[in-house]
Amino acid sequence: MKDYIVLDIETTGIHPDFARITEIGAAKVIDDQIVAVFNMLVNPEVVIPENIIHLTGITNEMVSDAPVINQVMPIFLLFCEDLPILGHNIPFDFSFLKTNAMRMNLHFEKKALDTLVLSRQYISHQESYSLSHLLNACSITRKNAHRALDDALATHELFQMIKHKYMDIHKVIELKPYPMMWKPKKQSPMTDKQRKYLLSLMHQHKVALDFDLAALTKSEASQKIDWLIRQYGRGF
Repeated sequence: MKDYIVLDIETTGIHPDFARITEIGAAKVIDDQIVAVFNMLVNPEVVIPENIIHLTGITNEMVSDAPVINQVMPIFLLFCEDLPILGHNIPFDFSFLKTNAMRMNLHFEKKALDTLVLSRQYISHQESYSLSHLLNACSITRKNAHRALDDALATHELFQMIKHKYMDIHKVIELKPYPMMWKPKKQSPMTDKQRKYLLSLMHQHKVALDFDLAALTKSEASQKIDWLIRQYGRGF
């Protein structure tokens, strides 16, 4: 595989049904060379947990004026074109991107390769196969750990090293991406209590309804309520 999109995302948590994307970073690779990059912060519309801020360095202030995922996803999908994707533990990134694409009725079907899987197959005797450990083991420099674009660029370098140093040439020729499969679990609808509380908050703070209230799931309603409280307070 010589043409691909190498990508990484940062999120507020680990489960795509409840956590939100805070950053997307990617590079377009043609004939093994980077020809374009994509890097955008995303306003998750929820409070970023302190442990995530400590891990990524992405603060609530940094994303407060960033576009929301509904604005970012269409741009990102255009960037990806019909190329396969590459990432370290790519099912994690794909699950978030696919979940958000489905929420917006956008098409996002991809074939992929995972450098985590390839590393375990071809880079032997490692005490850890985390991206950080592998980059150190392979002497690959990364500017900022747990920032999307820097992680994506480092993953591209790791993939190139696996192909040119650790894999047999015949295996490189046969290296092909595989279809990604992800179906989000069916979500429970918003409760009547949530609907009433959400409407009450919006009325108190004079916030316009800019989403389909009836279509909200239980988890999405909870996220909207948390965002309103963070922005305006609980009211009276």
